Amino acid sequence: MSNNVITLKTRFGVMEIDRDKTIKMPKGMVGFSEYKEFGLTMSPIPVLEGFMLLQSVDEADLTFILKPYDLSSGIISDENLATAIQQLSILPEHVGVMLVTTLRRMPDRLVKSVNMRAPLFIDTSKQQAWQYIFNNEDYDVRHEIH
Repeated sequence: MSNNVITLKTRFGVMEIDRDKTIKMPKGMVGFSEYKEFGLTMSPIPVLEGFMLLQSVDEADLTFILKPYDLSSGIISDENLATAIQQLSILPEHVGVMLVTTLRRMPDRLVKSVNMRAPLFIDTSKQQAWQYIFNNEDYDVRHEIH
């Protein structure tokens, strides 16, 4: 680990983020464009096993829950994925796609949904990411997952 580690007290507990490994988002997330640098870590919360946390390094209270997207699932068309990857100038072998997740407490259960219309595309070689909005009504902003 480098000497460039910051410690944040977040709603998910204390997080240590190595500034040398952060992800830069030139445009930020939709609605949070002023925040451009994030740490990405696995969720320590048992109910969120398999999810990741995108933590702003500038705002301890700003954390996005992300679900890694399986590129072979077919939920997002190959054509739409290829267009986004091309427009963002990411080499296919360096792309990671994440889905922004929302948790809602219902009286009898916890509902998890992902935003299929505005996934996060990460260029793993450049440590950069963009939230890409598909112009396609077929992709639900609240696609329920289990």
